[in-house]
Amino acid sequence: MQPASSPTALVIDAKKPPMGPMLVTPNARINGHPVPLRWGHNEIPAPPGVHHIQISVPWIWEQGRAQITVDNRYHPAPPVYYASPFSSFSKGAIDHRPVKNPGLLGLLLILTPVLVLVLAVVAFALFG
Repeated sequence: MQPASSPTALVIDAKKPPMGPMLVTPNARINGHPVPLRWGHNEIPAPPGVHHIQISVPWIWEQGRAQITVDNRYHPAPPVYYASPFSSFSKGAIDHRPVKNPGLLGLLLILTPVLVLVLAVVAFALFG
């Protein structure tokens, strides 16, 4: 982790799931103001104060929304770690410690019946 370039800068580390969206990047709203992010390390200049950070990923709809409050009035703000979910039906994860991408179980529950159905159709076609 690199030190922030400004003592009051907000540091956001955004992580996408493995094989996650390549063409979209996360968006943040800091105190209601839109701030574009990129995957990985982001430093956002910010004045001293209490900042409400909301992060999501735009896709067909806004997915992986997560929020946190950061205070950088008296000392540098701790870094914020955001992880986008595996499926668009899960919330994102956000904390001051590194977080894992949520929603893997939900993705598996969605994909397993589809995979079983495809295998059943193939087996029926081959051995029918």
